Amino acid sequence: MRGASLGALLGRRGAERLDSDQRRAVTAPAGPLLVLAGAGSGKTRVLTERAAALVARGEVDAGALLCVTFTNRAAEEMRSRLSELLNGRAARRATIGTFHSLCYRMLRQSPQRVGLRPGFSVYDQAEARALVARALAETEAGEELSGRVTCQQIGQAKARLLDPGRYRGLRDSERVRRVARAWERYEELLSASNAVDFDDLLVKAVGLLSEPDLLERWQRRFDGVLVDEYQDTNPAQYELVRRLVAAHRNVTAVGDSGQAIYRFRGAEVRNILGFESDFAGARVVKLERNWRSSGAIVATAARLIAHNALRHDTTMRTEADHGPAVVFDRYERVEDEAAAAAAWCRGHIEGGTDAGEVAVLFRTRRQAQALEDALATLAVPYRVVGGRSLYEAAAVRDLVAHLRLLANPSDQGALARALQTRAGVGRRSVALVRGAGAERQDLVDVCARAQGITGLPVPAARSVERFAGALGALRGAGVAAAVEGAVAELEAARGGDADPDRRELLERVARQSRSYEQEAEAPELAEFLAQATLEAGEGPEPRARVTLSTLHGAKGAEWQRVWLAGLCEGLLPHARSPEGEALEEERRLAYVGMTRAKRELVLSFARLDERRRPKRASRFVAEALGEGLAEAA
Repeated sequence: MRGASLGALLGRRGAERLDSDQRRAVTAPAGPLLVLAGAGSGKTRVLTERAAALVARGEVDAGALLCVTFTNRAAEEMRSRLSELLNGRAARRATIGTFHSLCYRMLRQSPQRVGLRPGFSVYDQAEARALVARALAETEAGEELSGRVTCQQIGQAKARLLDPGRYRGLRDSERVRRVARAWERYEELLSASNAVDFDDLLVKAVGLLSEPDLLERWQRRFDGVLVDEYQDTNPAQYELVRRLVAAHRNVTAVGDSGQAIYRFRGAEVRNILGFESDFAGARVVKLERNWRSSGAIVATAARLIAHNALRHDTTMRTEADHGPAVVFDRYERVEDEAAAAAAWCRGHIEGGTDAGEVAVLFRTRRQAQALEDALATLAVPYRVVGGRSLYEAAAVRDLVAHLRLLANPSDQGALARALQTRAGVGRRSVALVRGAGAERQDLVDVCARAQGITGLPVPAARSVERFAGALGALRGAGVAAAVEGAVAELEAARGGDADPDRRELLERVARQSRSYEQEAEAPELAEFLAQATLEAGEGPEPRARVTLSTLHGAKGAEWQRVWLAGLCEGLLPHARSPEGEALEEERRLAYVGMTRAKRELVLSFARLDERRRPKRASRFVAEALGEGLAEAA
């Protein structure tokens, strides 16, 4: 479609599809462009049509187009929309995906340049936490530090492109030194297993772009870069984008400083606030029209976010009708609040609202319990966002461990999990097998000679050797064949213990492997496993149920009717965020929650929490509704 008429592209489904500001963003010439897209302003449409317009005008070849998102769901939506705007083949040539999937693709092409070998494993958060816990134990810091908190600290430091040495220099304290020692051991364990964690994908990709030849290659590869949710980028993601576009400066960043809510993950709102300084002469287009929410909701949210100082000068507006007034209700106890929210949900469903268009949002996961109890009592169907994904199920983790050893026979974590599915093989036997293998050695080959391992009981050694034989028979098989063979081997190892639920979980993975093999240009087991890890937790959304979600989990979603619960001091804003930038982020979080609602918004709080401690209404209520309305409620 290179060189096609832009007018024909924009007119394909009618010029009325874009308002004047959206059209300015879509038709802006190539070069640095910042699109300040307020809540409900149609940013995904604008980003996609901007991408299509660059191709249609001949300014970017479809194969050199890179669209970066933060979720796989957003990437799929962009891919689908781009296919409608361009011909299918052109859309398929574009690279559309998350930061992590992009970085994985870069690392696959040059693993040795950053100390990896082909087939490297990508550890998810649970696996990373387990390995950090092991590192803490081996460095004798486990009594002082928790694996979960230390893993978070390491992740945040990596997001800032720090290494253990630079981290140690940040502060002169024993705690920092202990974390640094554990981090160094953690890196050694990752290296021994030829593995990376999610944060390493970003760090090592930035490292690739430190090499002049690779930097030039990737800059030529992508001469049109579009980034969604730019306000959520952390320093590593920011640096990755900056280096990719340094030569051609053809970058479009779309975001909203009012919706920057991931500071706890290392995101820096200053990345979007500093875009014009980073890219001199950048065009800025403001999308201030909210197409989603009623006038009452827009006005309420706009009053709230106006209290933030660290933001762009934008004003959200709408041409929709005013709609129902935003309601603020007070309750005596959290159980009363939950019961009222459940009754409200049931009332709307009985009144004809689809259950999938109703949501109850809250600040912390622990608030969900009372709501779940209340909804269950009234027999209201619901779903909790952030539930366990397919790849978090124990049976599937066992299967993935087998497959990882096929793709990456150095993976010690995979070895430990896979071996323990075998009868007579416990932790002590696993430790002996693992200890018999030198760093970077093929652990399947080590298992094949298990009877020569000192101290390993004969029954366990025979079981380990049978395990190695089964895996050895699958080496060289195609992706789907390897998955199906590993499933059969796992089932056989259980001695015919039939469990239809477990079998269905494993069969779902097998079906995914068959689909992957049919669609991939050059299917590889390591890539299939990496995709599964990177996409875990983003399954299909059932819409026939009321949604319960944290405010962070609700980002990007929308519902006709939203109840925002727990608006009290200590929860929202959270007690850990009493002032300054942290308080502003809490206000943005409340703003995000309010702007998820299309037609109706209810705010509530309880005077007594679950431990019967007194609470005060959140300051955000008065900021959003005005002192008089908040006090009168």
